[in-house]
Amino acid sequence: MDSEQYADQIRLCASCPKLCRHVCPTFSAWRSNAPTPHGRAILLHYEAVGARNLDDRAVEVIYQCLQCSHCLTWCIPEVDIASIVEMTRERLVSEDRYPSGLDRLKQSVDANHNPFGEPHGTRTSWYVTEGGEVTRIVYFTGCTASYREQSIAVATVELLRSIGYQVLVLDDEWCCGSPLLRTGFVPDALVQAEHNVEVLNSIDAEAIVATCPGCYKTLVKDYPEHGLSIRIPVRHISDLLDEKLSALDESDFSEVITYHDPCHLGRHSGVYDAPREVIRKISGVEVSEMKRNRENATCCGNGAGLRTLFPDAAKRIGSSRIQDAKDVGARVLVTSCPFCKNMLKGQADESLDVFDLPEFVLGMTQRLNQKDE
Repeated sequence: MDSEQYADQIRLCASCPKLCRHVCPTFSAWRSNAPTPHGRAILLHYEAVGARNLDDRAVEVIYQCLQCSHCLTWCIPEVDIASIVEMTRERLVSEDRYPSGLDRLKQSVDANHNPFGEPHGTRTSWYVTEGGEVTRIVYFTGCTASYREQSIAVATVELLRSIGYQVLVLDDEWCCGSPLLRTGFVPDALVQAEHNVEVLNSIDAEAIVATCPGCYKTLVKDYPEHGLSIRIPVRHISDLLDEKLSALDESDFSEVITYHDPCHLGRHSGVYDAPREVIRKISGVEVSEMKRNRENATCCGNGAGLRTLFPDAAKRIGSSRIQDAKDVGARVLVTSCPFCKNMLKGQADESLDVFDLPEFVLGMTQRLNQKDE
């Protein structure tokens, strides 16, 4: 997006009668017009025409955005506010005007190659190697599954092995860079990216599989946009499982299942059917859709630095999504993103079980095996 397109997009959004406000998660969290696409566009338009500079409050509003792109699904002229916010954040970082609350995230990724500040040497502490003359596949685990939701990583490796893969989990995998890209630290993100590209391109494998949609989008879309190319195909786990799993002849699973679409997998990557098909095939149950689903699914609240800077607002957004699941009578909520699972599980109570897709598939597989015995 060049400077002329940037100005045109901002002008269009600033002059709109706020048609997308009702789907903006941050509007719901703050109940204010400022942290909405329209509010952000007005601030940027005023700056562009010289009427008002971005003060500290305006910078805060720019960072009160999940970059979920839900507004784009309702925008007739297709103004891409998420990209505009990302570009603006990059400028703010270059001017050293970003929120200081992001310093720890940046420093953690720079020093430890993960946003949690965990020692890099423990990244694969959960992983047990296994050989065998089978097809090799690289599992790009991502930081959340490596450090915070290890049950997802363990389930993924077990599933991939069960369908005939030798799974390679790399000790020298670094953060994909998505947390830094979304918050404006582009040069630091590219350090992580360049390392990953070098490592991944040195591996002999059929494919790279990711469970994290943030990692998937970054490897598939962001890396090429910055001139970085991975020579091995990159696939999301939902797509691979949909291809490999066969429908069950019968199932006695009777719980109501709903599915939460992650923003990076759904709106940003166009993957909607594969995870739903996997759920249907392994459980024999059709997904009971929440009112807001597919391209209209609301964000979980855990993206683009929002939880780091505004944890209470992020949790309010996550709680709202849990209520959406309860409204359809769901007993099981499945998502296909470690970040989403981490947020949603934290806001759920004992009436709702929250799983990431590989965890759910592995649990169903084990249940079926016990039944056969």
